[in-house]
Amino acid sequence: MAFIKELKKENSITLYKYSGEGLIENIKTNLIDDSNYVKVCFLDLETTGLNYDKDEIIEIGARVIAVNKSDYKDYATVKEYESYNDTDLEIDDEVTLLTGITKSMIDGVSIDWEEVKKVLLASDVVVAHNASFDRHFLEKNIDFKNIWACSKADINWMNRGFLNTKLELLSIWHGFFYDSHRAMNDVNATAHLLLHPSYEKFPPLEELVLNAEKPQFLIINRFSYNQVLIKKIKERRKYRYNAKDKSWRGLFNDKELLDQELEWLKENIYNGYFKGEVIDIPMYDKYKII
Repeated sequence: MAFIKELKKENSITLYKYSGEGLIENIKTNLIDDSNYVKVCFLDLETTGLNYDKDEIIEIGARVIAVNKSDYKDYATVKEYESYNDTDLEIDDEVTLLTGITKSMIDGVSIDWEEVKKVLLASDVVVAHNASFDRHFLEKNIDFKNIWACSKADINWMNRGFLNTKLELLSIWHGFFYDSHRAMNDVNATAHLLLHPSYEKFPPLEELVLNAEKPQFLIINRFSYNQVLIKKIKERRKYRYNAKDKSWRGLFNDKELLDQELEWLKENIYNGYFKGEVIDIPMYDKYKII
C-alpha cells in the first residue's frame, strides 16, 4: 500500500487534511489546448437519494485538470464549476446527515447547464468514483458526448495492494482525509488520490486514462432462482443484480479477462454452455445505464 507500507515502528500514522491544495490555486487556462496534456474532468454529484428514476441532483462539482502525458506529475486546473441545485423534492434526513446539505442551502439556486456543457466540452475523459451513478443523473439533465471512466473500476486497486475501493478509505490508506460527501471536496480528493505524490511512476490516473481507451463488455446472466448459483455469483464479486430484468450484470474492460470469465461461467453457472449475453459497449457509452 502506497502509504501504509511506510508505517513507523510505533505502528501509528499521521494523516493530513486535504482541501484542494495544488488544484484550487494552480490554474493555467492556457493548457486547455495543449496536446501534450490530457484534460481530465473529475466530476461528482450529490443527490436527494439513490433512485435513478425519482431522485434529483442537489449539488455538482467538476474540475478539469490538464495533466502532462509524459510524466503525470505536471498538472494544473484549466476549468471548474460547482453549484447547488434546488428541487421540489424533500431532502431526506439521512442525505442531510451524510452531506450536510439542507433545503435552505439550495433554495432558489439552479445549476447553469450551459456552463456544465462547457466543462464537458473541454474534457478528454470524465472521471467519477462511481461513474454509472453520476453519468445517469447527468444524462437526465443534458446531452453530451464524452468518454467516461470510473476511478473504482478502471484502476486495479487490488494489484496496488488495496482490497477496498471506497474513496474515503483509499484516501486514508494514502495518508490523508477530507470533508467527504460534498461534491467539490470529493472531486478534489479523487484527483489528489489518482495523482498522489507517493507514486514515483505509473500513478493511478495514468492507468485509468489507458483503460478508458479500451473496449468494454457487459455480461448479462439470467437463470432461474437458485440459491447455490446466486451464492457463487455473489462470491465472484464482479456482478450486480438488476431487479428490472432479474439479471446479474458485470462490466469487463479487457477481452482476455472477458474470455476467462465466460469460461468460469460455463463451468460454474451454465453447466458447460454459456447461456447469458455479452454486449460490446461503444467507447462513448461506457458506464451508461443499459
